[in-house]
Amino acid sequence: MADDDDDASVPVTVAVPKRGFFARLFGAPPVPPSDAFVTDPVQEILALPRGPARLDAFEKKLQQLAVGSAEHKKVALGFHRELTLLVRDAGVDLGLYESRVTACARALIEAGEDERAGTLFAKIGRRHQAAELFVKAGAIDALEEAHAELSFAEGGPKFDARLSFERFEALFLVGLRDDALLALRQAVKLWDHPVYAEVLQGFLGRLPPPRRLTLQAGDDVVRVFGRFPLVLGRGEDSAVRIDSPLVSRAHVQIERATNDALMIKDMVSSGGTKVCGVVIHGAGLLPAAGHIDLAGVVVDVERSSERLLLRPQARPRQVTLAPFGEVLDDDVVGFRLTLSDDRVRVGIDARVRLNGEVLRRETLLLAGDRLQVGGRTFSVVGSS
Repeated sequence: MADDDDDASVPVTVAVPKRGFFARLFGAPPVPPSDAFVTDPVQEILALPRGPARLDAFEKKLQQLAVGSAEHKKVALGFHRELTLLVRDAGVDLGLYESRVTACARALIEAGEDERAGTLFAKIGRRHQAAELFVKAGAIDALEEAHAELSFAEGGPKFDARLSFERFEALFLVGLRDDALLALRQAVKLWDHPVYAEVLQGFLGRLPPPRRLTLQAGDDVVRVFGRFPLVLGRGEDSAVRIDSPLVSRAHVQIERATNDALMIKDMVSSGGTKVCGVVIHGAGLLPAAGHIDLAGVVVDVERSSERLLLRPQARPRQVTLAPFGEVLDDDVVGFRLTLSDDRVRVGIDARVRLNGEVLRRETLLLAGDRLQVGGRTFSVVGSS
């Protein structure tokens, strides 16, 4: 089927329609409409609000133009484009505008655009007229596509996908993000619509790495690592990342032993490792309090029954917290975090506001979220 966007015979400048809220939230920003001033009848009509007023203006303009003229064809094609966009971007059922759709289809037939007229008749359920026009235009593929669209209108996977996507929107807006993600995945599974796929990709792109989270409030940075072993070194995935040429990418590793003790292991580093001033060869016990010296870079160690805290002396405002269980409730952040299913969530707390709203339920955290508590605002950073 021909695509209006590729029709060089219609030199019409059309403002790019606004994309949906969730497409803008998770996907790339919409392209701004052109500011160019275009003096043609179609552009004048497009200045009207989208909806019945604009459709009526197209129909009225067609009545004023001579059938067969270039201007008549231009307006007919612009009318068809408007109806197509209503279906694609606004999810409008064209059956609500049957008389206007019929007027546009007739104008398209007069302009020799039988296939486009057939698509409109198909969308309002006039199968016989649509089939005749597709056969006349030799557009068998378009006929099959029209049957698929009718199947969607009457039910089936595409209809179920749309319902799942609407469920995703509603769940996300009320903060049920886990359920929203399930609904979004279901929508994409049922129908690989580009908008659904884009929103899913954007959602997944905002999920922090498994059991990890980075929070920032000004110069304060808190990294949460909910999985042992922890690596300290120059590597990007290090729990404590040290920017020194003397430190190896994976300098030391901290592991939990079977008796719940913490063991530190030098990973055959080039600069060597000391724990509380004692050089370690291979593995050694990590004390509950003290410091680790990695080739001259010192990291303070503080352990409680619930978590391990690591703080580089050179950057004391950059802290790493490693909880031993699935709950982290520490004064360093001031609110409760839970780590389960490889995801990090913030717990219910009347003192905490999430993106300016009172936190009423445990909520999955995403990059870009803002958590306000005790006069501080933490932002969830996109990567840990």
